[in-house]
Amino acid sequence: MKKLSFRTAVVSLALAVSILVAGTASASTTIDATVNSWLVQDYPSGQGIVLWYTGSTCTNGQLLFNVGEPVERHNRLLAMILSAKAMGARMHVTYNVVNGSCLINDFGVTGP
Repeated sequence: MKKLSFRTAVVSLALAVSILVAGTASASTTIDATVNSWLVQDYPSGQGIVLWYTGSTCTNGQLLFNVGEPVERHNRLLAMILSAKAMGARMHVTYNVVNGSCLINDFGVTGP
C-alpha cells in the first residue's frame, strides 16, 4: 500500500508542476491595424528591423524579431509594411512577450 501511495504522490506532483509550467507560458497576442503611424527602424549589429508605435503592449509599441532571424524575414516584413502604407491597407502581427520584449511570430497584410 505504501508503494501505491508514493506512486500516487509522485504522479500528482508531476501533474501539478506541469500545470504550473503551462500556466506561465506566454500567450500570443495579435495586432490588426493600419500601419500609417508605425515607425520602421533598421538597427545594425544583428537586431535588424524594429517597429515602433504599433499599439503592442511593449514600451512605445515596440515589436522586434528574435535575434538571429533570417534577413529574408526582415525584408519580407519591410516590403509588406511599405506595401500596406502605400495601399492604406491593414496588417496583422502576432507576437509573444518574452522578458519584456514583444517578439514577432508572424505577420501579413489583411487588406484595406
